[in-house]
Amino acid sequence: RLAAQYLIVEKSDAGSGPLDGVAKFHVQNGAEIYRLNYMADMSQRGMKNSFGVMVNYRYCCDDIEENSLGFELDGFVKASEDVTDWLQTSSRVGS
Repeated sequence: RLAAQYLIVEKSDAGSGPLDGVAKFHVQNGAEIYRLNYMADMSQRGMKNSFGVMVNYRYCCDDIEENSLGFELDGFVKASEDVTDWLQTSSRVGS
């Protein structure tokens, strides 16, 4: 839940997109956040950098321009339903 919140909702102080530089790179280039993989990198470095979470980004040729423009104009981060479901679960738990 925290990973979905961090990648999709939380923005830099300048409002220029995701706090994570890799996520920002991919979404500004038209990718969607496709999958969150919990415990995908259990190395010492993986745990230090991302608590073992890794992200898959998907580039669909038909959507790249629309996704990139949505991000540029509105800060919209495209994410798959599997990923956005984590946000809805998070808000229900906090209620």
